[in-house]
Amino acid sequence: MKPRQCGECGKGKIRKVKKAGRTARYKTMQRIEIPKSFEIPTCDHCGTEWLDQKTASALDKVLEAWYRLELSHRVRESIDKIAQRRPQRRIEELLGLSHGYLSKLKSGDRDPSPELVSQLALIAREPEKRIKELEEYWGLAG
Repeated sequence: MKPRQCGECGKGKIRKVKKAGRTARYKTMQRIEIPKSFEIPTCDHCGTEWLDQKTASALDKVLEAWYRLELSHRVRESIDKIAQRRPQRRIEELLGLSHGYLSKLKSGDRDPSPELVSQLALIAREPEKRIKELEEYWGLAG
């Protein structure tokens, strides 16, 4: 396939490029590193990347896999930090989760939602304070 001319600068040719250091925003994550082995059509003069439908779909699959792994890592980290202060069961009660759900997240048997990861991250920053606030909010204090 013959390289086409760049529509951005009009000088360079579009070629598939693999390189390190590229990042993308994906869902709630601001910067996910694109694997250096992933080819993206790029102008050899101005560096503009040209994502066609096929490349965009392939990139979405790569980023989704990374995103899921990152959510799992972050949820485990938060659960471990919170569990130093309160039993997991208490946190499940406060968040309206089924018994054992946090254990399933920690073991990788379930994929956490970004919303739950966010909630647990906020609680993990100040576990004593946040848990007390939740207990007061739901009328479970004391």
